Amino acid sequence: MNSQTVIRLVLTFVIYLILQIVVIRNFVFFDVAFCFVYIACILLLPDEIAPIWVILISFLIGLLVDIFYNTAGIHASASVLIGFFRSYIIKFLFPTKGVENEIVITLKDMGAERFVRYVAVLTLIHHSTLFFVEAGGFQFFLITILKIICSVVFTTFMIIILQYVRGN
Repeated sequence: MNSQTVIRLVLTFVIYLILQIVVIRNFVFFDVAFCFVYIACILLLPDEIAPIWVILISFLIGLLVDIFYNTAGIHASASVLIGFFRSYIIKFLFPTKGVENEIVITLKDMGAERFVRYVAVLTLIHHSTLFFVEAGGFQFFLITILKIICSVVFTTFMIIILQYVRGN
């Protein structure tokens, strides 16, 4: 990975985080559909990054969101979990990947169906962790499931829209 790619990634992360903290934080539909577009920072990392670095980056991104949302580490824990599962999900969803064909994780390079499947699975893991930790258990099971489903659809839709805006 060259320095231009690193600079582009850092700039993208800053834009997604600012977008999440300033604008998208206020996009809530009927108190059940929340948008957490910052997870795109983790999902769109290049495939060649070592898993330990993905987990570390995930923790830092989640921690930054926790600081601005005034939450006690729930975003960091959910982000670390998707950072951990990311490489396994890539291997599971795209088993034909080999040394000669690295996966470039963008809507343009993966195609809509594969990209949506990848984003939706990891978003489901993130949101399930986030909302069940926030609820403190399973006592609000049905409302938590409703939040998860609506938020996964909303977040996946917004990540796809942002991919079209970026031109990737």
